[in-house]
Amino acid sequence: MAGAKYRQIADNLREQIRSGTLRPGDQLPTEPLLAVSYDASRSTIRLAIGLLTTTGLVETRQGMGTFVRRPPAPMTVVLTREEDWQAGEHAEAALQPIGERTDRPVTARFLAEAENAGAEVAAALNVAEGAPVVVRRSHLHLDQEPWSLVASYYPMDIASGTPLEQAGRMEKSASLVLAELGHRPTGYRDDIYARMPDPSEEEFFGLASVVPLTVVSRTAYDMSRPIRLTLYVYRADQVRLRHEMGSISHGQ
Repeated sequence: MAGAKYRQIADNLREQIRSGTLRPGDQLPTEPLLAVSYDASRSTIRLAIGLLTTTGLVETRQGMGTFVRRPPAPMTVVLTREEDWQAGEHAEAALQPIGERTDRPVTARFLAEAENAGAEVAAALNVAEGAPVVVRRSHLHLDQEPWSLVASYYPMDIASGTPLEQAGRMEKSASLVLAELGHRPTGYRDDIYARMPDPSEEEFFGLASVVPLTVVSRTAYDMSRPIRLTLYVYRADQVRLRHEMGSISHGQ
């Protein structure tokens, strides 16, 4: 049956990838050649390729063909890392990768806007769902590679009329601004979860196959209330999260 055949073809190609017959970066034969090779229809070949794409083994590049994907080399992010707000370090610097391959320059694009709080933001900031909040978004790259999407949300009664509403990178860190407004950060809480990307996230990360995202949801507090929610969004196959206790050298 055609259903069983496309799985057999996918299994055969998967074995060629596993054994190294097809190596990362290699281009698969075209659909017509594969159809002849496996004595199958092109629709059956498309189903087989689709199955390999869904599992992340191959990717189809528009106008070029289908290629074996290079296995990602995950980088480590230390969850216990906080921005050094007293030194003026920005929130998007808090959960950056450590170790090898992380000495590449980080570039970022910053946006600021007002929007209505969704359920997650409202619960974290203890405001009513639909209440206006200020959000600052950062698109982070390592060299030219997309690395992370960062969005920081602030209650409107704190952020209104402050530099937090200004587009572009602020001269002072957001935490310094908050401290000057009487909301000195004193602690935070992390929630971690996985989800599938939305279309804008697929575009940013350049996802050619189904890849879930890892989200670190970090809520910062002053002495009396939540003052900021920051969402750090990563490709799940690109990052490992680590929690450290005690004194540990990041060079290890």
